[in-house]
Amino acid sequence: MPFGGIFENVVAFLAVLMPVVFFHELGHYWVARKSGVIVDVFSIGFGPVLASWRDKAGTKWQIAAIPLGGYVKMKGDINAVSQAGADAQKHDGSFAGASLGQRFLIVLAGPVANFILAVFLFAGVYMVSGKAFIPAEIGAVNDGSAAASAGLKEGDIVRSIDGSNITDFADMRQIVMQSADIPLAFDIDRNGRLLSKTVTPEGVYVEQLGTTVGRLGIISAGGEFRRLGLTESLFEGGRDVVRTINAMGAGIIKLFSGNASMDELGGPVRIAEFSGDAARQGIISFVMFTALISINLGIVNLLPIPALDGGHLMMFTCEAILGRPLPEAVQGVLLRGGVALLLSLMLYVTIFDVIR
Repeated sequence: MPFGGIFENVVAFLAVLMPVVFFHELGHYWVARKSGVIVDVFSIGFGPVLASWRDKAGTKWQIAAIPLGGYVKMKGDINAVSQAGADAQKHDGSFAGASLGQRFLIVLAGPVANFILAVFLFAGVYMVSGKAFIPAEIGAVNDGSAAASAGLKEGDIVRSIDGSNITDFADMRQIVMQSADIPLAFDIDRNGRLLSKTVTPEGVYVEQLGTTVGRLGIISAGGEFRRLGLTESLFEGGRDVVRTINAMGAGIIKLFSGNASMDELGGPVRIAEFSGDAARQGIISFVMFTALISINLGIVNLLPIPALDGGHLMMFTCEAILGRPLPEAVQGVLLRGGVALLLSLMLYVTIFDVIR
């Protein structure tokens, strides 16, 4: 790739990542302040500080040299992963001194902020550019395709797949793409008659996505493309966020169960490449891609890995069950192990991206 292309990818990557990280940390910050917890540092990036300023509340806002994330350091924390210092609970305004419910909400607020950001980004696109509405009606069936083999026909309307209601073509496409070579139970409406068909999407490797997806071999019957008002845009944005969370969640489950290829895993290098591609396709594509990255960040942070938000939520759940926090020594070991795991995974996927 020419140097200019690499530079464009890096700039696009930062333009995607920094706002997404900012909103994630802003979620933590806002709920912490509402809960009476003092925030000492709000950082975008890690490592040496490039620029900083302090607000009236005493919070130090900073931009650091390594822009691969961020953190909010609250009173009583001794590091960026919110490990409590000795006697932190005794200090007024400390995170450790907040109630269990408040700590749970403060941590959960980061991923939730990412999902909310994605809703507004989707809604903005639908208000400015519009959204396609395509019913789950089959317009044509390719000869020799998986759909033809299963007996699907032109004019069939897909009502459900494996018990999940299908409201439009996008719902069907999402399930099919995740189900390469997996039999699916289709309920279809054929001229008013409800029929059941077992359809096995054909597995097809898509080089642009770097993964194998399911394909039926059908064409939609068409639909409409229209701009939406504010309320409908927010509603459709929320629906698309939920749909995307389900799709990404299914992908993560496949990865951890060993049913996914390493080609489906990407790190900063691959995200930068996709960011550059999205930017070159125009502002709408770039905004939609940013929404997807925001959702992805929210989901990844909910994984029950110590040092991530999900790891903290897991420890809070243990605290609720046991009636007391886990011993500080145990929490320290878990957090250090989580950081080591995350750094190892980032190094691994980065090397894999470069090789690929």
